[in-house]
Amino acid sequence: MSKKNIIDLPKGGIIVDTKIGAIQLGVPPETIKDSLELNREVPVIYVAPKDLFSFRRMASLIDIEFPAYYNFFVAKKKIAILCTENQKEVITGVMEESFFGPKELNLEFEYCGGNNNPFFPDLKKEMSFFSKHPFEDRQTALEDLISFVIIPENKKFNYNDVYFFIDTESDILRIEDGENSYNLPYNIDYQIIKQNKKTQNVFLPPPFGITTLGSSHGFDPKGKTSGFIFWINGSGIMVDPPIDSSLWLLEENVDPRMIDSVILTHCHADHDSGVMQKILQEGRITLYTTSTVFSSFVKKTALLTTLSQTDIVSLIDFIPVTIGKPININGATLTFSYRLHSIPTIGFEIFFKNKTVVYTSDHLNDKIFFDKLHNEKILTDGRYEELSNFSWNKDIIIHEAGVPPLHTPLETLLNLKDEVKKNIYLVHTDKSKLPENSGLTISPTGLANTMVIDVPLSIHGESVQILNLVSGLDIFEDLHFAKAGEFLSIIKYRKFKIGDCLIKEGEPGNRFFIIIAGKARLIERGIEKTVLSSGSYFGETAIILNKMTTTTVIATTELITLSIEKEDFMMFVSNTIIYEKLKKLGLVRELGSFYAIERNDIFNDMSIIQKNNLESLLEYCEAKEGEVIITENKPLEFAIIWKSGNAAIKDKNKEYRDIREGEYVGSPKYLLREKNPEKSLVAKGDCAFFSIKWDTILNFFQKNPKLLIMFKDKEDFS
Repeated sequence: MSKKNIIDLPKGGIIVDTKIGAIQLGVPPETIKDSLELNREVPVIYVAPKDLFSFRRMASLIDIEFPAYYNFFVAKKKIAILCTENQKEVITGVMEESFFGPKELNLEFEYCGGNNNPFFPDLKKEMSFFSKHPFEDRQTALEDLISFVIIPENKKFNYNDVYFFIDTESDILRIEDGENSYNLPYNIDYQIIKQNKKTQNVFLPPPFGITTLGSSHGFDPKGKTSGFIFWINGSGIMVDPPIDSSLWLLEENVDPRMIDSVILTHCHADHDSGVMQKILQEGRITLYTTSTVFSSFVKKTALLTTLSQTDIVSLIDFIPVTIGKPININGATLTFSYRLHSIPTIGFEIFFKNKTVVYTSDHLNDKIFFDKLHNEKILTDGRYEELSNFSWNKDIIIHEAGVPPLHTPLETLLNLKDEVKKNIYLVHTDKSKLPENSGLTISPTGLANTMVIDVPLSIHGESVQILNLVSGLDIFEDLHFAKAGEFLSIIKYRKFKIGDCLIKEGEPGNRFFIIIAGKARLIERGIEKTVLSSGSYFGETAIILNKMTTTTVIATTELITLSIEKEDFMMFVSNTIIYEKLKKLGLVRELGSFYAIERNDIFNDMSIIQKNNLESLLEYCEAKEGEVIITENKPLEFAIIWKSGNAAIKDKNKEYRDIREGEYVGSPKYLLREKNPEKSLVAKGDCAFFSIKWDTILNFFQKNPKLLIMFKDKEDFS
């Protein structure tokens, strides 16, 4: 096989250069930027991989939206997608939802007063206007952007004198281009590489501020697409997170639980591709948007993942917003409105302690254009009035400046008065588009450039931040309100420098710690066991069991912690469920629970907080030779994580294999009685394992939806 014409794209996917042009296998989010950065033409021929969604990365593998837009609007070409018949249906459904928007609209339920609201829009007319063909006098059809070519499986197929063969047994895609032949992995997926980035920054959220995750657009190879975190009372609301934002924040020492909410403005790929990642990162999140936008998101996600829409809805705490009706989020007042865009799109205004911030989202904010659409009866009178009266008198306006007619012309913003421009931060554009001395500023990206908005400090602000942090920890989830004041009275802020030792193996346990910001190494018997980060706690086992510490903890960055002295900690947890949880946790750890979890590929990828939570649910069990631990064709009453000893997976006819250390048995379909195990698990000698009651593990999965998905269709005993 020749490799000279194969390019592994940095963002995923593979390009093969052939006599009919570049052929790209797999289309991860933003893959178009790889071609642009390599100064290559954006491919027009794509092959869909075996799976259209990666559960490893929780991202699409056929994010074809922007390659299609670029070729149609910029290069004036149509792309070809080679795929199976079933894949065509999925891709068609996703693209129609993204490009044309939902077929049905029920906006009367989203406006106060329904369609009697004076600002009630005719979004169908607006969407129809934007879907007009840019070069011909008609509506655009999906066929104008994409040609589907159906490839049969296990049969050689000719496309423009290049031959394709999908071998489903070996999951190989073979491409024959004259004398050159290429074998590519048909089941292409992302290779997850654990980051070893030595970030030493410590980030504490401001009382009110904005972190810009990305300020650019889908065709800019150098910049991230537009997305933000709005910090309110120390808690974050993530808005349209760009792909891999959650992973980037982890590298930057930002605890995922600092960001417990997401706002989704609309369902174009540069705005919704990172939402599923955040939803499935760690713990349930709350999603704010309109029912219309949410329905589009659920439909697209269901098509790509093959999960049912009911399953997807069950993973999210969805709160529908009402247009024009203020809603309180984290102590701030947010008001939402529909913007002028090709599909239903919301923007919002935040009011907090006499400061007002507006995010326009994607929005064609141009009075001349409003006049045109109003004259053509596309904008209703009320809609025209609402759009025309956009208020520029705000403390901060985060305004888009994309390419018209889908976005605001830059000239409109350049013509604003200087006193207005100084409060505007541009997104959905890049610096090359701004003339010198324009008076306009592109929103600065990154944690270090977080905009801190000056607001009066609340006497309770620090306490709110602390309680927000600890309330998400498993050991404190049952903490009574009456205990909150006592907790705040016994904690102390402690800061450590890089290399400082917080606790040392073999010494008495004198303090309980919770990391607020930063990272530390946890070492046991000279071997690094794990990395502790924001939200991690330690020191409790030695205190509860009244033993010497078994680990050493050393700061690898600057570290900010909460600490509680031993006597205060024991007084606080005595006679509470917290004490029982921590005592149980300490005992199962001594029996090897952490080792068993680390031996499992899926559980091993969890955060230390999730691992702690799972450990606290485990029950230590032993079995003797010949004992039947799980019986075939009988309901499974518990899940297990295997620790040690030999046990065989078998049915009445034969023995299949031995169970492995760290192996998990307990598919949700077994625990929900959708199916009984088809094989038995029988001890071949003295064995040890950890069990979890079926209702307890299902509750754990519900709190950690990524794990629910990972195990949902996994065949135990395969």
